[in-house]
Order: sequence, then C-alpha cells, then structure tokens
Amino acid sequence: MIPLRWPVVIMLLLGACGTSAPSLSRAERDRLPRDARQEIFDAENDLVIARNRQDEAADHLRVLREALKELGKRQGRSEKRLSTTPAGSSRMSALRKVTRAEQDYLEARQEVAESDVEVAEQEVITARARLDLVKQRQLVRIGKVPLASLKDFEKAIQAEEAQGKQKRASSLDLRSRAQARLDGWKAAQEGYASQTGDFDSGVWIE
Repeated sequence: MIPLRWPVVIMLLLGACGTSAPSLSRAERDRLPRDARQEIFDAENDLVIARNRQDEAADHLRVLREALKELGKRQGRSEKRLSTTPAGSSRMSALRKVTRAEQDYLEARQEVAESDVEVAEQEVITARARLDLVKQRQLVRIGKVPLASLKDFEKAIQAEEAQGKQKRASSLDLRSRAQARLDGWKAAQEGYASQTGDFDSGVWIE
C-alpha cells in the first residue's frame, strides 16, 4: 500500500515539467550513450529489487498473523492433553502464562513486520523517484526539458530518503521491544518447566 502523500510527490514532479510531462521514448533511449542506458537499467533493477523486498515483507507479516491465530488453537490442544493427566488441571494456569508471554512476543514481532512493510514500501517509492530522476537527466541531455527541472526531482528524492531514514529508525525501536518480549517468553517457559517438570505441552514450538 503506497502512502497517500505519494500523489503529492507526483504532482510536484509533473509540475516541474509542465502539465504534460515529457517522457523518454524507446527510440530516444536506444540512441543514448551506453553509460546513460546502463544508468537507467541500474535504476530499474533497483526498483525491481525494492518491490521484491516489499513482497517478502508482506509475506512475513502474513506468516506472523497466521502464527498468532494458531497460538490459540495450540493452547487448546495443550490444555486438552493436560486434562487427561492427574496433575494436568494444576498446570493449566502456569501454561496459560507461557501462552500469554508468547502472544506478547508474537504481537511485538507483528509490529516489527508491519514496520518492515512500511520501510519496504518507502524503499519502492524512493527507488521509483530515483529512476524518474535518472530518466529526467537523459531528457535534459537530449534537450527535451530544461536543466532547472532536475531540482524538483532531487528535492523529492531527499524528502523520500528522509522518510525512509525515519521509518528505519522506528523499526529498530520495535525490534528492541520484540527482543525484550522474547526474553520474557523464554523466562516464562523456563519457569513453567521448573515448576511442573513438563517439557511436552507444545509451548516450546515457535
């Protein structure tokens, strides 16, 4: 999902070139020097890589959401197993504490994954803006647009890079929180095993 502010950037870039922005035709591109064509190719490849990372981040988020759904089912299976043992009922309360700790951890990881999706989306936006700048430079080279038109493209990239830096910083903060919750979950597991001697309640499966 692309942030709503992206159309504003598009308007800024279109405004730099007039209401009908000139584009680089295939024939014009083929006539460019080799280094210019390579620069466009590299920028296009960077955009493809950014989109692939966006897809990977979205896939990871889906996996974590499924893990949270599965957690409740696993708790139910564990409680059912415990209910068939003599000491099972006394262990259920302790087991639920472990499950809650795991839920806290998975929710923290989900927050990280959601942040990673935002970071990846921002990288796509930035990569696209860089590609637009590269193409605009070639339009300047062949005289289709004035040199001054590059300024707005460069400003747009600076703004997107600043957004990316901010989003990555937020992601790091969330990772620290997730690590703390992981430590809490592991401590809850150890406490449960120490208290009950039960290492087979399904609480050890991530």
